[in-house]
Amino acid sequence: MKALINFLLVVVLLFSQAGPKVVPVGEEPRHHVVFENKYVRVIDAAIAPGDTTLFHTHSVNNVPVVISGGNLRTEILGGKITESSVETGGAWFAPATYTHRISNLSKTTVRFIDAEILSSPPATPTATETVNVPGRTLILENEQVRIYSIKLTRGETTGFFTHTRPVLQVEVTGGRISINQRGASKKEMKVKPGEFHWTETTETRSITSIGDSPYEAVEIVWK
Repeated sequence: MKALINFLLVVVLLFSQAGPKVVPVGEEPRHHVVFENKYVRVIDAAIAPGDTTLFHTHSVNNVPVVISGGNLRTEILGGKITESSVETGGAWFAPATYTHRISNLSKTTVRFIDAEILSSPPATPTATETVNVPGRTLILENEQVRIYSIKLTRGETTGFFTHTRPVLQVEVTGGRISINQRGASKKEMKVKPGEFHWTETTETRSITSIGDSPYEAVEIVWK
């Protein structure tokens, strides 16, 4: 009996020294890979009220877009713990590599669409990318991406802007929009929060909000 007790104590000690479980972000149960190509991997992550993720590792640079905001506690593996609020529609550049776990301190689900930057397209030095137009604002730029915020009231239209590089458009709000693409017929779309659209072709277009509520989206343009 004494030998068995000693054995169990050794097992408990070994497990206690093993540290917390760490998984790649794509294997964390609340994070789901929903799209991937050679340039981008899109992860849809939802954390329920009071829930905490496993420690998970982001091994490539990424852009999180907040679809539903709230209050979070973030713990870096082996590092500090912070509490913060993330606002719906927020987006930022998160350089890899880092390992963390997140707790949702809110009473509602917090949701992100996270765009992982897997590679850059071939250089096109003669191409010109539109920067700011009404309703569409550049909020961040670095050597890999430009991030734009699109915010429209009902009936409002952006100016025409040109995409010359691959772009991921993430819908923050639901509603109805009209796409006016030069050289093509207008197209009306009903969108839902968290939907996304990947485009690699050069195009010039404007967006009009035709729904009953304000429209918001985030564009991530590859450089």
